[in-house]
Amino acid sequence: MPAGYRVPPYQSDSNVVNTLFFGIMAGLTAAFFSSVSYLVARHHGTREKHTSRRLLIFAHAIMGITCVLIVLSFYCTDEIVLGIWRWSIWYPCLKSTATYFAGTSVIFRVLRTSDASRISPLLGLKIIALALIGAFIYGLTLGLAQWFAVLLCAAAAILLQRGGSGLPARSLLLLSCGCICFAVADFGIVEMIDALQQSLSMNRFSAGCLALLITYILGGILVMPFVFYEYISQPVPTRDDWIAAVHYSSAWLLAMFGLYACIGYVGVILSTILQSTRGIMSVVLGTVLARHGWDKLEGAVGHRVFLKRLLAAAFMTIAISIYVMANRIN
Repeated sequence: MPAGYRVPPYQSDSNVVNTLFFGIMAGLTAAFFSSVSYLVARHHGTREKHTSRRLLIFAHAIMGITCVLIVLSFYCTDEIVLGIWRWSIWYPCLKSTATYFAGTSVIFRVLRTSDASRISPLLGLKIIALALIGAFIYGLTLGLAQWFAVLLCAAAAILLQRGGSGLPARSLLLLSCGCICFAVADFGIVEMIDALQQSLSMNRFSAGCLALLITYILGGILVMPFVFYEYISQPVPTRDDWIAAVHYSSAWLLAMFGLYACIGYVGVILSTILQSTRGIMSVVLGTVLARHGWDKLEGAVGHRVFLKRLLAAAFMTIAISIYVMANRIN
């Protein structure tokens, strides 16, 4: 039984197996669509200079509207409507939303010039940022296993850099800044979930889902002025810009809902490990696409480079697994 997974009382063995199976499938589905979303961003974001910016803006407008509809359908109760208006909830929400947008903007910029199969595994560097921020800002005590995971993560990044032509120094610096932003956003989300649990009568899974929805609703509100700005800019947005945004937002929301379904079934630890497999999936997807003529999306690589990238992505997954398991023990 995976660490962090607790069998509900009076649940039969067959139900336990089914719960574990659906949880793992949800986690792998989330990892797959996360990989697809980066490929979509790479595909649409390289058409013209402005398309990457519009993809970011329009996709988050769509996700914001979608999340509003979900909240109205499942979370629109008097207790929630009256209970969420607290600074303890909105401060971490604002912090996580701002840093999430900063990180995503940086990643989109890097994806314009680099293969998604290179970028996705390197996002595992967020573990290093989480460890350093947790230790030196939040005063968290990290064990020897967690610092080993940090070193393994760094070694995987070096190996990935040597898997073919490495990322330019500027792109690597931007990617590192993006990982730091995502790490700060993660801490903000945790603070927001804690505040929702204290303010409302809901379990951690429901609070996590609500935090996710509120964050994307806020993101949708923040990008709306930019949507209108794009229509007074040149060139005027086209149908293709919105189609690209639908593609990206669909893949990303499927990844997020799959992740939270996985958390609900098997807990945070196994879900984090399963989500980390997106690096491996991105390497495989990138190679398959390149060999089927999508060489403008993903550069074709030889067997040796492919194996290096796959090994580096696997090291990232192992590093993340060690980190979250050690965090659970601590």
